Order: sequence, then structure tokens, then C-alpha cells
Amino acid sequence: MDLKLVRLEETIDMSTTVKFVYVHWFGEDVPFVKKGRFGVVHGSVRTLFQPFHGDVETGSVSDLEESNLMTIIQESSGTKSKVLDTKEAEGRPERGFTAGGGTSIHNRPVGSGTRFAGVQGAARGGGEIGVDQTVNEAIAMVRSDASNTNWCVAAYTDGDVKKPVILLDSGSDALPGLKSQLSNDIVAYGLLRVTDVVDEIATVKFVFIKWVGEGVKPMSKAKISTHKSAIEAVFLPAHVSIFATQQSEVSEREIMSKVQSASGSKIHVK
Repeated sequence: MDLKLVRLEETIDMSTTVKFVYVHWFGEDVPFVKKGRFGVVHGSVRTLFQPFHGDVETGSVSDLEESNLMTIIQESSGTKSKVLDTKEAEGRPERGFTAGGGTSIHNRPVGSGTRFAGVQGAARGGGEIGVDQTVNEAIAMVRSDASNTNWCVAAYTDGDVKKPVILLDSGSDALPGLKSQLSNDIVAYGLLRVTDVVDEIATVKFVFIKWVGEGVKPMSKAKISTHKSAIEAVFLPAHVSIFATQQSEVSEREIMSKVQSASGSKIHVK
């Protein structure tokens, strides 16, 4: 495994700005146990590389091509075009960055005795994970301008990373509500809607949170690395992605600092 910080340049409105991408590389031959052990300390090691504008966790060389790294930067800064050409759009499920519907969802955990009604996602490395439809519905509510819902959290059924990802809960009480779902013994994925003020104009931003509690077993931490692309296909795009293992890493101050850095609204004068 290896950790790197890559420096790139992005041009916005004829102005060139420097951006940094944090790279967490794990080779395909790295044993699951070793990946899991590193996951225990990854959060603290990651802070040594901050601040950065985007991050990538991969074992594929193609993900480190400049075009792919620039896509990460552009998605983070909000400069990437979200328009798909016909070929890219074929077979892709409809999922808006913001959704305008008023669809209601019944927020309830899906237990082992509940029939799974969702979609399968193919993950890099041969892994496959099911994502319940209620997760997609909750994400649509968070993105909807017509909804008061501003967060949702999903996790693996019964805490087993071999089982489908289901909706834990969603709500309108912002970060405190989201954090209440993040227990020490689960892996969870959340989407949070926040507001950032740029040039005196309030703008909506979305934050993707990957939570791996400190009590999660090493083997489970290693297993979820194969679910990365499938999970991101459901939760992204987002303006900021956060990996956290402790509640302190999901503070409002930390989140808004990352959001403002990505949007260029952060004041760097100390």
C-alpha cells in the first residue's frame, strides 16, 4: 500500500488554480488482513496529508491517469459538466443531482426477514453488492429542492458487509441527525445537504460520508474496498467526500471547511 499527494492545475474562467489529490493506493495482491489493519489507522494518517481538494482509493493504475484525477477535481469544485452523451447514458439509471419530486419514503430498517427490493451493483475487484431501492429514494429526497430532508444514512443489513446495503434512516435535522446513526461497530454511507454562501449567494452543496467505525473487524474493512465503485455510483456526485472513523471527524466545522475549500469560498487569511 502507498499514500501520495498529487499536484494538478485546473483552469476556471481563464484563471489557473492549483489543486491537490490524495491517493490511497493498495495493490491487488495486498492481503485482505493487511488492508484491514491499515484501515484502523487510515483516518489519522489521512489527516497528515490535508488539506486536499479530492481523494481516490484504488488498486487500478488507470484510475491514476491525469484525466481521471482531473474528473475528481472538477466534481469536487463543481466545474465538471454533468451532461452525458448518448453512449454514456445508455443503461444508466435515472438519478439527478437534485430531484424535483415529492416522493415519500417509509424510513425503516430492513431486517434479515424483509424481502430485498433493490438493485445490484458491480464493484471493482469482482465484488458485487445489493443496494435497496429505499436508499435511492432517500438520496432523491435529500437532493430535492421540494423536500425538507437533508440527510440520509445507509448501512449493510445486520451489519454484515456481505449483505445488501439498506436505509437506516433519513431526516431534516441536518448533521446531528446523521451523526446519531453512526455507531462504532458499523460501516455506513451518508449523504448530507448543506448550504454554503458564495458572493453573498446561498448555494446548495452535497457531502458524501463514508463511515467505518473503529469497532469494525479488519476483514470487513478489507471487504468493503471492493464495493467502492458500486456505492459511489449510488451516492455521487457530491461536492465533497469524507472518510471518517470517529465522530469528531464528522463535525460541522470540519465539513464546512472542506466544502468551502472545494468551492473557493474559504478564507485562508490567518
